[in-house]
Amino acid sequence: MGVDHYKAPLSLDVITLREAVLDALWMLERGYRRETVRDIIGDKYNMDKRLRSLIYRCVHPLDWISNVKEKTVEPSKLRGKCLAVDFLNVLGTVLSAMSGGIIVKSLDGFIRDLSELHTSILKQPDAYEATSSILKKTASLAPSVALFLLEANVSYSGEFSEFIREELERLSVNGTALTCRSVDSELIKTGYIVATSDAPVMARVDRIVDLAKVSIQNIKTANYYLIDLQKLIWTDLW
Repeated sequence: MGVDHYKAPLSLDVITLREAVLDALWMLERGYRRETVRDIIGDKYNMDKRLRSLIYRCVHPLDWISNVKEKTVEPSKLRGKCLAVDFLNVLGTVLSAMSGGIIVKSLDGFIRDLSELHTSILKQPDAYEATSSILKKTASLAPSVALFLLEANVSYSGEFSEFIREELERLSVNGTALTCRSVDSELIKTGYIVATSDAPVMARVDRIVDLAKVSIQNIKTANYYLIDLQKLIWTDLW
């Protein structure tokens, strides 16, 4: 169960964070590059690394939000559809939730984390448990095919691919797990509904789904902090 964003352990109070997000949105609406927005807003509000990541990854211009809404497939609509999973992207968010980290509901509605685990992600103590939760949720959604893609250059990706294949078979899911050099390009090539919160991939595929969000909901012991940016900027706080 998530903890409300007002109690998240951040270096900014909620009203100042709201101002920062609105400033970032103003800049993005006027065509500033994301890196520039992150740096300017980060310096203006003396942000730490996590909050700079929030500005960079979780604040989006209105045309992006509209585009994502059009592309998004509800998880309940996956039955009988082909699904490709950006596995390490989804896993990172689920792991953050399991470890009591900060999870952000971005302006585009997708759930993202601020952990930036990258190449160490499969070394985390809860990685297998988190993987099992993702696979069980995938099985319950009943896609016709489930393809899990992992970056080949990440330590233990081969072992996790094998574990995923075994679990998919045990759960009677028609699917597999593969390692590849460029997960992004392979996801785009599939033509499947893609489970990811990675903006460059989201921009280049036709249909997307937030598998991390429903996987987290499946973990009763997850005690994470949720920052809901949609609620934060479109709700009167006073």
